[in-house]
Amino acid sequence: METLRIVGIGGGTGLPVLLQGLRKVAGVEVSAIVSVADNGGSSGRLRQSFAIPAVGDLRNCLVALAGNDCVLADLFQHRFASGIGLEGHSLGNLIVTALYQMSGSLEQAIEIASRLLPLQGRALPVTETPTTLCAAFHDGTVVHGESQITAARRRIQRIWLEPDNPPPFPGVLETIASADVLVFGPGSLYTSVLPNLLVAGVADAVEQSRAVKIFVCNLMTQPGETDGFSAADHLRILETCLGRGAVDFCIVNTGIAAICSRLPLEAGSAPVTCDVRQIESRGAIPIQADLLTRSETGIRHDPARLGNLVVNVARGALGMRAGSHYLPNPASPGAQDDWRRAEVYLR
Repeated sequence: METLRIVGIGGGTGLPVLLQGLRKVAGVEVSAIVSVADNGGSSGRLRQSFAIPAVGDLRNCLVALAGNDCVLADLFQHRFASGIGLEGHSLGNLIVTALYQMSGSLEQAIEIASRLLPLQGRALPVTETPTTLCAAFHDGTVVHGESQITAARRRIQRIWLEPDNPPPFPGVLETIASADVLVFGPGSLYTSVLPNLLVAGVADAVEQSRAVKIFVCNLMTQPGETDGFSAADHLRILETCLGRGAVDFCIVNTGIAAICSRLPLEAGSAPVTCDVRQIESRGAIPIQADLLTRSETGIRHDPARLGNLVVNVARGALGMRAGSHYLPNPASPGAQDDWRRAEVYLR
């Protein structure tokens, strides 16, 4: 079995879940491209003090790739509950910042941090440039800062980075170009996934890639970001950066009844519905599965189930391509028969 090179693109708490699920799958080489636009919490304070990109999401991805049985990884995640100047900081953020100061570059800091942890894969910030995520809302309001966007809870019209078109981190474009599979999400659509695609050359590299492209839709809508969004709505917004028909598969959770019946929901949040026909009309194949689990922090995707599903879908699609049987366009004549063959192959 040939090594399958999978690249996850995103940030927040969603991308580490995908990495946890992929790191132990045999024959898979995992990479993560991580947003660094966060300006809240420990990352935001360190950005202000040291003029570096946000390192919190990057830290979470490094820890996810190190696994649950690593004492040092646990230390990276330790968050100080008190202490003047230390309260709220995670030790891992402080370590990466210290390595940045010692080495003079984020690239060197990540390389050293990666040697400290027993990684099965690698994590790259999408850019080394400190960037600010900005949003214009439908009511005409403009907000600067990822945490301010989330707190505003208004309907987003568009987002952008300042400075505009920051250069990609060394190796990011090459990692995308060499990937067999590109996975977008799970994670906050506007504040974790899309910021990566606003970095210079990233969206173009994705467009030119022959990789299988998979979008993992969130379990729940997010107040102020995706209120009332179906899975197809999420896909539509992703396509504003990638172009129509860019995504081959859209993975959607089916454990909606379980969410509603067992768990208290955040005010204004609701399970994301899978509108199959609308997803098909956008040129993507909907993949539905029960991916729900519960953690100390609430509900999330089950890492093992998600990782295995991504790998199975990817291997099936690549196998079809190798046999010169490309995935059918749902709008093309005779697509339903081809689709049934595809679905049988992917089981």
